[in-house]
This record gives sequence, structure tokens and C-alpha cells, in this order.
Amino acid sequence: MSTLSNPDSLHVVSLSRLAPNEDYRAFAAVSRTARARNPELGIGGALLFDGEYFCHWMHGPADAVNRLVTTIALDRRHVDFNVLHYGGSDFTPSHHSWCSGFVPPFSLGVMKNIGIGNTDVLPM
Repeated sequence: MSTLSNPDSLHVVSLSRLAPNEDYRAFAAVSRTARARNPELGIGGALLFDGEYFCHWMHGPADAVNRLVTTIALDRRHVDFNVLHYGGSDFTPSHHSWCSGFVPPFSLGVMKNIGIGNTDVLPM
């Protein structure tokens, strides 16, 4: 795990798959929790779901984002958690907001198929 010079510059993008024992309604529950809790923690980002895959983009204070990544990795509503990006970014939003939504089926599976991501950078 790399050390960031600015603790507010941490960006994490991850991909996971809906757990076999769950259905699409899990997205609504995850989205409700994210919309309620993440802004209070200073975390912004987006949650996308295509019916099978979740794609999470989180940004904010490093400690808060790291705790959220750990929470997501342990959440039993999804499996195959994979960090695609962990680190800083040139993009810094002017405010912390959180959005979520459905995307066309199989859209997020493309990221898995091209082999991007490295779980070795997962902060634990």
C-alpha cells in the first residue's frame, strides 16, 4: 500500500459480483446505506450495478475510505471483490456526493474480462 501525501486524495475503484444467494434487491439496500452514511463520513463517489456486477468508486479521507473498502470487502451480499484502482487521482471533486444507478447488463463484466485490477493493493 502506498502512502499518500494528501490524506484527502484517496480514490478507490473496485468491482465485485452479486453473491449467488442474493438478488437484485441487494443493490437497493447497499445504495440506501451508501447514500445515508458516506456523505457523513466525507466520502463521495458512485455505485453502479448491472444486475450481476457492482462497480464502486469511492473518494475522500484515506482513513474513512480504507474503512469503507474493508467493510465492502467483508459484505456477504457480494463476492469476488477486486480493487481496480487504489491511490490518488488528478480529479478532485469540489464536493462530496454519492450517486448510484443501474447500467446496461454485462457492462461491468467487461472490466473483469480485460483483466484489470490488483487485489494486492487492498488496504487491510
